[in-house]
Amino acid sequence: MFTAIEIVQIVAIVSLLMVLLILFCAIDLMVYLRKKDQDISGSIVIRWLFLSYSKVFYPHTAVSSASKKDHPLLKKEEMENFEYDVVKNFDKVSKGKITKESKSKKKKKELNAKDTLRIFNNIKKPLLRLVRGTICNLKLRCGRCEVSFGFSDPADTGILCGFLFGLFGSVNQYLKNFSYFLEPKFDEKVLNLEFKADVRVRIYKFIPHVLRFTFDRGVLRTGWLLVRTYR
Repeated sequence: MFTAIEIVQIVAIVSLLMVLLILFCAIDLMVYLRKKDQDISGSIVIRWLFLSYSKVFYPHTAVSSASKKDHPLLKKEEMENFEYDVVKNFDKVSKGKITKESKSKKKKKELNAKDTLRIFNNIKKPLLRLVRGTICNLKLRCGRCEVSFGFSDPADTGILCGFLFGLFGSVNQYLKNFSYFLEPKFDEKVLNLEFKADVRVRIYKFIPHVLRFTFDRGVLRTGWLLVRTYR
């Protein structure tokens, strides 16, 4: 029989080993997503050591008109009684909430435009550094994204086209195995997407970037500003 101290030591050792395994062992993530018209389908597979988890998304099927007829409907009298009870209960609850909301609105503070601009300037560089470090530490074995998009206004389509080409071009600098195809459509409103990715992640590689972001002076100033405003 183990003593209480030995049991605590065994639990601590097992917990430490689990933490080390999670931090240093590779996690494989395979994602497939496809959107065409109103149908969305895809799958997600996560593998770690001998464990595996998968989730499949099927296209949404619209409810047929025949099935709608089979749903039970409330009678007219039941509907009237139900509406009366809802209105009655709503009046009781709303009377008590009005005074509370009026008091809370007086005490609630909001960020002004100057504070919002200050927050943006404080976290802009550390956030970009965090995103860049995250992308660099992803081991992308293969990845592809195909997007066809269009808005009712061709000008909006052109603006989004320039933004997406810049975004995917920047990502492609760090992830060499990533390819993309963008198809802007200026004569129709559409959004079709097909995305595939096979990524290997090791969590310990992200810890320095997260700590650097968390303890950045600009991020700490932003956190203090938010606490001071909304406390």
